[in-house]
Amino acid sequence: MKKLLFFGFLAIVFVLPAKVTLSRAVVSAWTISRSLDSQKLEEEAAAIAGLTALRQKYFSVFFSGIYRYTSDKVEVKISDFPFPVGADIPPGTVVLSAPNDNFDLKMSLVQPLYSGGLLSNALKMEAIRGAAEKDLTRLKKIELAGKVRSSYFNYLLFCNKRDSLNFFLSSLNLHLQKVENLYAEELVKKSDLLETRTKADEIKLSLLDLEQLIAAEAVHFNSLCGYDPQEIDFKPVTRNESFDSAREYFLATHPLLRSLDERARIIQIQKKSISGAYLPQLNAFAELHYGRPGQNFFKDQWTFYVQGGLSVTMPVFNWNKGGRDKNLADIAARKLENQRADFIRESEKNLRQLYLYKESLEKKLVLLDNLSANAVENIRLKEKLYEENQIDHTDLLAAMTSQERYLSNREGQLAQMEMLKVSIDTLIGKCEEEE
Repeated sequence: MKKLLFFGFLAIVFVLPAKVTLSRAVVSAWTISRSLDSQKLEEEAAAIAGLTALRQKYFSVFFSGIYRYTSDKVEVKISDFPFPVGADIPPGTVVLSAPNDNFDLKMSLVQPLYSGGLLSNALKMEAIRGAAEKDLTRLKKIELAGKVRSSYFNYLLFCNKRDSLNFFLSSLNLHLQKVENLYAEELVKKSDLLETRTKADEIKLSLLDLEQLIAAEAVHFNSLCGYDPQEIDFKPVTRNESFDSAREYFLATHPLLRSLDERARIIQIQKKSISGAYLPQLNAFAELHYGRPGQNFFKDQWTFYVQGGLSVTMPVFNWNKGGRDKNLADIAARKLENQRADFIRESEKNLRQLYLYKESLEKKLVLLDNLSANAVENIRLKEKLYEENQIDHTDLLAAMTSQERYLSNREGQLAQMEMLKVSIDTLIGKCEEEE
């Protein structure tokens, strides 16, 4: 018998779903999210671009090949010599002649020596762009965590309402049995019996609606993180964070603000690059050639030869293109400043509204506790008065309905409080899983 009980207990353990924390569900959502993965790819691309910018400062090796045909060519005639070469040679005789076809294969090495800061600034911009992409990745993670938590608390809200209605339905069924017994003894009117049955059916209709909402929210939660909400083991944590501390955290750490600041730094470096483009660009080069006829174009054969030196380029006149580019950079910087200011102003407004709502919820919870306690006592008194035929049946049903409403509202307020915490954390850019 003991063995049977033991194996039966094991079977129950394996049938029941394993509980996971809400934080684990959030991490799972990060793993399966395609949009977050795409943002991580943007971060990876920025890292590769940074490596490319670094390698631009190193030497480069190129290979090229050229074939050229010329209809005219270099020729040396007897008449071109300033001294007599022989009386037996006619004046128009061609002594040396270059070929019409030219071939040149070249392997060249180019090493930048001075770029006016263009290469260094490009490296800095890619490093900052990589940091900005990391901030955007963090923002995606925070937003996704908020969606997972909000979905779970929505699910809890619907479940709490369902449980409250089920409790009310159980109380109503007990009351219905009493009314049926009293009606059988002809102590109450048939209308009392019909009113009770109608109220019970109305509750059952509401329960059907709630079950549909619960099922839909469970599907949504599963699509986000891969878990069913029934598998989540959630333990509420008390946290009393003031508005000022939340605002300070928002201004100091919000990933979108950091990303905007980094984009503003990129614009400032771009302006330096625009100025650097008007400085001399100095490169050293070395070339190995294999061509025909080579440097000696009178010798029509394949030969190796080497070239090397320095090349300097510098723009002289381009209709003030640099000035226009700087003006465009200034406009982009002002647009970023406006975007940042608008985001801060809108976020502070929303944060203040959330804290006002939080204060209201806390006060409502205290009142609902009192109302729920009073409703229990009120039902007890009215049941006695109804059995003594001192009040109408509708008064008793109204008292029972009020109790259900208070209990449902209280459970709903608790779920709303958790959802409010999620909204505040998402707004200020806070994520428990990163701490």
